[in-house]
Amino acid sequence: MGVPKFYRWISERYPCLSEVVKEHKIPEFDNLYLDMNGIIHQCSHPNDEDVHFRISEEKIFADIFHYLEVLFRIIKPRKVFFMAVDGVAPRAKMNQQRGRRFRSAKEAEEKIKKALEKGEVLPTEARFDSNCITPGTDFMARLQEQLKYFVHNKVSTDKLWQNVKVFLSGHETPGEGEHKIMEFIRSENTKPNHDPNTRHCLYGLDADLIMLGLTSHEHNFSLLREEVRFGGKKSQKRITAPEETTFHLLHLSLMREYIDYEFSALKNHMGSAYDLERIIDDWILMGFLVGNDFIPHLPHLHINHDALPLLYKTYISVLPSLGGYLNENGHLNLRNFEKYMEKLSEFDREHFSEVFVDLKWFESKVGNKYLNESAGIAAEEEAAKKGELFRQYKRTYYMTKMGVDVVSDEFLAKQAKCYVEGIQWILHYYYHGVQSWSWYYPYHYAPFLSDIRNISELELTFDLGKPFMPFQQLLAVLPAASKELLPESYRDLMTSPSSPIIEYYPPDFKTDLNGKQQEWEAVVLIPFIDETCLLAAMEPFSDKLTKEEKARNRHSECAMYSYDPDMDFTYTSPLPQLFPNITHCHVREVQIPMDAWHVALDHVSKRVDRSALYFCGFPTLHHIKHKFYKKKSGVVVFQQSSRGENMILDILPNQDGETVNVLGKSVFVNWPHLEEARIIAVSDGETRFALDEPPGVQQVYDRPSSPPPTKVSCLSDKEQKEWVKDVQGITEHFFKRKGIVVNETDVLLYGQMLTGRKYVPKANGVVELEKQWAKQVLPFAFQTVVKDIEAFYSSLSSFKSLDELFPPTTTVFMVGNPYYGAMGEVQDSQDVIKEGRVRVVFNVPHEPQLEHLIHNQHKYSVKYCPGYVLASHLGISSYLVSRFSGSIFIGRGSKRNPCGEQKANVGLNLKFNKKNEEVPGYTKRTEKEWLYSAAVEELLAEYLDRFSEVFDAVSRNSHDDVFYEDDIWPGVDQNGAERVAEITSWLKSHPVSSSSRASCDLQVLDAAIVEKIEEAVEKSKVKKSTKKVRVTVKPHLLFRPLEQQQGVVPDPEAEFRLFDRVVNIRESFTVPLGLRGTIIGIKGGVLTKTK
Repeated sequence: MGVPKFYRWISERYPCLSEVVKEHKIPEFDNLYLDMNGIIHQCSHPNDEDVHFRISEEKIFADIFHYLEVLFRIIKPRKVFFMAVDGVAPRAKMNQQRGRRFRSAKEAEEKIKKALEKGEVLPTEARFDSNCITPGTDFMARLQEQLKYFVHNKVSTDKLWQNVKVFLSGHETPGEGEHKIMEFIRSENTKPNHDPNTRHCLYGLDADLIMLGLTSHEHNFSLLREEVRFGGKKSQKRITAPEETTFHLLHLSLMREYIDYEFSALKNHMGSAYDLERIIDDWILMGFLVGNDFIPHLPHLHINHDALPLLYKTYISVLPSLGGYLNENGHLNLRNFEKYMEKLSEFDREHFSEVFVDLKWFESKVGNKYLNESAGIAAEEEAAKKGELFRQYKRTYYMTKMGVDVVSDEFLAKQAKCYVEGIQWILHYYYHGVQSWSWYYPYHYAPFLSDIRNISELELTFDLGKPFMPFQQLLAVLPAASKELLPESYRDLMTSPSSPIIEYYPPDFKTDLNGKQQEWEAVVLIPFIDETCLLAAMEPFSDKLTKEEKARNRHSECAMYSYDPDMDFTYTSPLPQLFPNITHCHVREVQIPMDAWHVALDHVSKRVDRSALYFCGFPTLHHIKHKFYKKKSGVVVFQQSSRGENMILDILPNQDGETVNVLGKSVFVNWPHLEEARIIAVSDGETRFALDEPPGVQQVYDRPSSPPPTKVSCLSDKEQKEWVKDVQGITEHFFKRKGIVVNETDVLLYGQMLTGRKYVPKANGVVELEKQWAKQVLPFAFQTVVKDIEAFYSSLSSFKSLDELFPPTTTVFMVGNPYYGAMGEVQDSQDVIKEGRVRVVFNVPHEPQLEHLIHNQHKYSVKYCPGYVLASHLGISSYLVSRFSGSIFIGRGSKRNPCGEQKANVGLNLKFNKKNEEVPGYTKRTEKEWLYSAAVEELLAEYLDRFSEVFDAVSRNSHDDVFYEDDIWPGVDQNGAERVAEITSWLKSHPVSSSSRASCDLQVLDAAIVEKIEEAVEKSKVKKSTKKVRVTVKPHLLFRPLEQQQGVVPDPEAEFRLFDRVVNIRESFTVPLGLRGTIIGIKGGVLTKTK
């Protein structure tokens, strides 16, 4: 379910809600749930703006698998992995799905039409129709088989997947993905042995997941989603490689605390009756009033027009007098809700008054004598007239929007009942699951707030009914443009003039923004489908379904998969040309009955007290004393300053003045998203106390009996200036990004962040898991640091001795010489382990010989030269080489008379100064200048030959940022728009348009050299001479891939260079364990490898 603009609004109001995910800092999660449809859409049509984009089904499946692997690897669930694909939805949701699919088909048609009008040549293969991501289509049936194969393969072959229960609720299991997930969570919550400290992570892109997660009343609940960028260009390609995606974790633990702050004024009025869990329930209900996938928004209540603060303010003013709450665990308290709506309806009148003032001003200008016959009308007449005008204003709304002739009391009572029924249906859906499959809101628009009255005595009952079958849903939600997705026997129902349901498939339709700003928010005005007519129309054709189609048109259970070493069978691949059969499949499959997770209507989520235990990675605002208030402070959560109010956290002065006591200790920094750091220095801007340790030592001095070795120094003038700069940087970052006022900083702490933990051998065969700290030192304001908290870290078992850490058959890697980087297997070491050694058999492979290639790489490298060399070859100025290799914008009209804002970029886009990016193989940036390859010269020569007039125009007006069609092609017979379309079409058809950019700081080998490396690797494979060597090794020279050691660099002293051979030492990674590669690119620690 989407709540437009909700995610952005909530993230800007509460700036600390989300944090960027760094893999080694992810909290430990028990359960990971994936709302799969977002992933399917992302992998199948990543860029709807590009009408040339085509993708094969095999590629879609492979990309979905890869995405799932990466999400699993990031979160590493301990107990449950739940994948939920949207099944048949309740009728209430279908109207929205229908509107969305009609709109997407129309938009795709319009984009193709525009491209053809511009003269663009489109690929001959059919484009991917995203409407096929609907239960019951051929595509979804094939995807389901692929997902089953994927699960069997991962559980059989990947250790990380073997300790969790894997659930797959596919498109054949009725219900929306996220609601099937919540059904499972609610059902777990009712079990007597439910652990209230279960840590949940839910992946999905819908803003309503925040509300859904909060209905569980579980404390340790986070949402994982891709980074959202606002204000960017729509045409920018979406990155599809999950490794390159920035993920955010949104923590509901913080959301709960921010809600507590939002309504804190109530504590003074309600005392002990104030219950945060109940307020959260009411907060969820208020979120429904701005509209969602089931009911339209109330008139003039828009998130970007401050609707939510209005709802909250009204709630605070009315709640103390109600003697109870609005939402009683999913049951609407009609008496209280009526009082709340009554108070809220004042907004209707206020909004009308604003419109009315404008009306009066208009009358005064035109002298409307019908409405304003004399200036001295008495105040009560004025009020009476205003009341009548208000009623007339509402009547007009109902007549124009809902097409009624008479707005009677019965009509308004029916409107109010329908709306309240909608609110109750949604509450049930969120708290108890579907209470009626057939109910839906029968209007495109909602009634006025002031018309939702006399509702306290309403009887609200729902008939459960049953979900549509997949083909019924397809006919109910698809437009005629997507009829190919239906079984052939039903297609004529959408297009034949004699079809009894042809009226439901209008070839064209209107949309209504209804107060919204974006076209995608508009109401799609298509008729609601009559269920009885639909089913009756389908009946005669159902016998004509093929056997395969009948098999597809069914509901089926959710399946649970688990690893069972006693099972051993061959699982046949549904796509053998791409994915091989699983010859040793060790998976047990159990079907879960469809009603197994239903909970009773009187079920109440357990409300737990987490006490003082701090779970690492689940942030809380509690650890630092502060006050809070709302203020428009322009905090930058996304790419620009926020416009609304931000919840500001104002840190109170620290009473604990013992700053030197933290030296050498581990503390938590970056509040409220606490991360551990080791403090190595403390300074007040004049004096500095620092640890005096030998190089390479990173000890934590947490025993009072062993104080840290300390040296004291005075800061030089330069260091004092840097101290002041650090304070300013911290103050600004905390305020501008987090909405936190750190106030005056007297002391800075300097610390090293925790990077992971590593097993370190000690005397007598003992091993200890020691914290590893970064080399980089960062400054922190003393008042933002948290000390002395008990943190719950890991449920992972730890090893105490060498024989526990290195039992026989364990895989290890050598980090000493000889055989550096070799993968080996531990042998029985009982006789040597007492001497502190481990016996290992290493596989030492034959490595490709790259020395000759390294010495002769210049022969294969792309040659670059300065712009003036290209300019002299082409007979143009260096300025034109520089301009055309970047961006050049052409607008409509002329410079004197521009026409609209639209501009076309006709530059080659091969260099990006601001972003410090180049295009390998074409451009290269040095400290002094840009360099260009022969490929750029060829491109410019062709450009000059085809469109020399553009070069002339840019040369004549070298100071302009934008050039104009009518100035470049001034002739009456010249069509500038057509010429611009020709240029953009020519650029798109050229391979350069799909070349990828790289940071100018990236060291990268040219494509020809990479080919030579691949040839050398293939040659070495032919020899297949892996030799086995048996050695006894000191344990500190062995690295064992372990989850507890994640984030630890096996050899901190290693330096990486181009052409170096490397080996993957991570299990359950995209690259298999022990696979070797060659470094072909290096950028600030981010490595790009090839096999």
